[in-house]
Amino acid sequence: MVNFVCFLLWNLALLFAVRVGCWLIGCTRPDITLNGTRIFVGLMAIALVFDTAVTFLVFADAGGPWQAHNPSETYPERAFAYVLAALIAVLIAWHARRQDSRTTRNGAAATQEIETSAYSKSTLPM
Repeated sequence: MVNFVCFLLWNLALLFAVRVGCWLIGCTRPDITLNGTRIFVGLMAIALVFDTAVTFLVFADAGGPWQAHNPSETYPERAFAYVLAALIAVLIAWHARRQDSRTTRNGAAATQEIETSAYSKSTLPM
């Protein structure tokens, strides 16, 4: 269980790093739009495939000191940590998208205006 928690925390730290990286790229280059969730889910899929290949193709037949470590014991924990981290990323993105649409639908974001002239009562939408 300790291994699972460590793997999950490491994957969530990677999620944070990917989201911050995509945000920084978006701030510096507004013409580039990156979806951090899709990038992270892709990274988790690649990591799961690579981990499966290394576990069952390389270390399964390894001799010497590797025989003391049974790779099939810790693999399900790592695989579940990959899948759970990807699911958490998708749920966070879904929740954020839902909050944005709810804010726009209620009109809070669309009705912000600046009064440009007190005399003519003109406004400028933001």
